[in-house]
Amino acid sequence: MCYSVPVVHVFACSGRFPDWEALQAYLAPTYTEDGDAVPSPFFLETGLMHDEPACVESAMLASPVPLAQLLDGVSYGDSWLPQACADAQAQGVLADTSVCVFAPNQLAHPQRSSLHYVGSYRYRVD
Repeated sequence: MCYSVPVVHVFACSGRFPDWEALQAYLAPTYTEDGDAVPSPFFLETGLMHDEPACVESAMLASPVPLAQLLDGVSYGDSWLPQACADAQAQGVLADTSVCVFAPNQLAHPQRSSLHYVGSYRYRVD
């Protein structure tokens, strides 16, 4: 379970990643031979701090769909997904890939991501 400040940051895109491995290469840090972490492109773009990989959820489908379909079953969705879907619809977002970054992860500047930044949403963990 992820605790701390209950905020999720939601990102979406379409046609950017050819497969799951390409998405993970964008999201996940790599490590040097000495075991030192090398930040991923996503870390660098968003200023990700307090990395807790279990609190980052991503999804991919074969073709672009509304956010509600792409994020079906996402963590704590009852408390934040309706607002995110309304925002995505208002923004005209159809996506085949999504990334949700939950607390305790913190993003210094999520809007700098090369992915479309849908927004941030408070959620309940009860």
